[in-house]
Amino acid sequence: MAVSVTARRQPVDPDTPAVVESVTREQIDAHTNVTTEDALKYAPNLMVRKRYIGDRNSVFAGRDFNELQSARGLVYADGLLLSNLLGSSYAYPPRWSLIAPDDIARVDVLYGPFSALYPGNAIGSTVLLTTRRPDALEASLSTQFFTQRYHDGYGFADSFGGNHQTARIANRVGRFWFSLSLDRLENDGQPMQYASPNSAYNPKLGAAVPVSGAAADIGPNGKPRTVVGAQNIERTEQINETVRMGYAFTDHVDATLTLGHWENHYRQHGETFLRDAAGNPVYGGNVSIGGRNMTVAPNAFAPQRGDQENWLYALGLNGRLDSGWRLSGVASAYDVSRDVLRAASTVQGGAGTLFQGDGTGWRTFDLKAEAPEVKGHAFTFGYHYDNYFLRNVTYNTADWLAGPTTSLASVYQGDTRTQALFAQDAWRFAPGWLATLGVRYERWDAYGGALGNATGTLGYAGRSANALSPKVALQWDATDVWRLRVSFATGTRFPTVGELFQGTISNNAIVNNNPNLRSEKAIDWDFTAERDVGVGVVRASVFQSDLRDSIYSQTTVSGASSITNISNVDRVRVRGVELAFSGQNVVLRGLDIDANVSASNAQILADTANPAYVGSRFPRIPRMRANLLASYRFDEHWLASVGVRYSGRQFNTLDNSDVNPDVYGGTSIFTVVDLKARYRFDRHWTASVGIDNVTDRRYYVFHPYPGRTFFGELKWSL
Repeated sequence: MAVSVTARRQPVDPDTPAVVESVTREQIDAHTNVTTEDALKYAPNLMVRKRYIGDRNSVFAGRDFNELQSARGLVYADGLLLSNLLGSSYAYPPRWSLIAPDDIARVDVLYGPFSALYPGNAIGSTVLLTTRRPDALEASLSTQFFTQRYHDGYGFADSFGGNHQTARIANRVGRFWFSLSLDRLENDGQPMQYASPNSAYNPKLGAAVPVSGAAADIGPNGKPRTVVGAQNIERTEQINETVRMGYAFTDHVDATLTLGHWENHYRQHGETFLRDAAGNPVYGGNVSIGGRNMTVAPNAFAPQRGDQENWLYALGLNGRLDSGWRLSGVASAYDVSRDVLRAASTVQGGAGTLFQGDGTGWRTFDLKAEAPEVKGHAFTFGYHYDNYFLRNVTYNTADWLAGPTTSLASVYQGDTRTQALFAQDAWRFAPGWLATLGVRYERWDAYGGALGNATGTLGYAGRSANALSPKVALQWDATDVWRLRVSFATGTRFPTVGELFQGTISNNAIVNNNPNLRSEKAIDWDFTAERDVGVGVVRASVFQSDLRDSIYSQTTVSGASSITNISNVDRVRVRGVELAFSGQNVVLRGLDIDANVSASNAQILADTANPAYVGSRFPRIPRMRANLLASYRFDEHWLASVGVRYSGRQFNTLDNSDVNPDVYGGTSIFTVVDLKARYRFDRHWTASVGIDNVTDRRYYVFHPYPGRTFFGELKWSL
């Protein structure tokens, strides 16, 4: 169940046949935010998987999908697709960084597949970012710092922090406008994983070395576990430049151009807990812990260095005909021009592997025509095209840092293509009544898939599929303050090129692809009631999502590595309720409150491959989510806010065997409290300080999340 109340704000499309929750610029500024995805921090029934500031795998989850199903959530900026649909997991986040946080004017979130205007990937949630366009000269500079003192339950503690700088200039000169944003972020994240030894003894690695320092706990499966060190401690430096510009050729025709460039330079290392009798660190090999012989993988704490460069190009055209028709088109290209990961085989360095993802990317093209309203009918028609192409190759090298390649280790490649036609009619057939009817037809093809290694290459057969997805909604404005709506829709999400063709083997992670995946289909219902209460709007929704052949990637921990397998689950049903409120000047002038709570029951109803899973809770969808953001403007200078985020019990495995949630690999119940204070010196200068996770709550969503984090910001605006 989820209940949310929000002041009624005009959504991107006033006839959208679905729940739309909006976040304004003022709400974003009321809480601590460093990166673009922070705008969704307190959105109803959403969670952003941001494990640390600068997390390059920052995906989001919604009412009926989790963070490992990223291809069921879409992100657009001014109609431009930012979602990375090359795959569907934590490793395929939206390209948030191509929109600077200061460029955002508002955010709208659509829940469910109820609009025919969006692809089958919208069966979860769709996030629509609207950016600012200048009316006159604008400029701003800001600098931020952040730091946390992290400590785990195994005796490891350290300080991690970073800094963030932004610059923006925008202007309008006659019919021409532009916006240039520069962004640099540097941060050190806390450990993301912890290594355990293999109980099997490997005599090839020599005699066992007696060691001390290992920690013992109870793993998420309820069994005793030995932990020998922290892994994947990452330092990241990200640089982003985005140019947006537009020109109005006439009063009815305008064009926009977007150019985005993103670089990420990162390195990872580990920290062993083990020491030999002389006090020297032990990083791998055969060890004796408490008289038991075990093996620590030689690469458990081996370093890695990555280098990424991505480019986004987009062109948009909008026109309005004298007849009243509105036409729009958007074409985009996303290129991974450089994606290199060098990984050592041991802590000491030497030999290793070199991964290259250069040449991967996608192309999209969208056309939309909106007819003028005639006898209460407002028709929208459109066409969509996308092509995703994957090119991954891994080589062996004698020198992991700088050496040339010596032999091929693995190669993965493949393409997918989707074309779609859609039509939607918003029909105002009587005063206060709106019926929205839509249909979307999609044609999907997968081709060119191949998997290879040094001994040969295996090609996969091409595949094709079609889907027809009807949509219907009925809305009644019962009074000036009451609105009721019931919506029904189906949607089909086709497998991504990564799920079909991309396997991954790195130091601490193995992913097994599945070329035989079936498309997943959602059959969704939603009933929503909204009431304007003067100071805001209260929303109550009841929803159900019936998912057939749900695609899921299950990750388990084995020793120092994680292993992911991708498969279909025959039937999953998610039922829930939502309640939300968003109000301004509530009780006191200057007091704004956004509050929401949701309750869900996600259950596996059928699984032919694993009948024992039937009746289990579907992973990573908590029984309850709740958020509160309360901000108070004392005067024209001071603003203070408090935020609370709550997530209830959830499981991380399909069989619900993770009975111990508050350890690495588990999924915790958590309540996190955030604070912020802002002082505006004058129209140019502001300063802010904040604390996230004030109580220093230690919690896990598989990975450990940040402890108490302090923020500071100084900003100048023209």
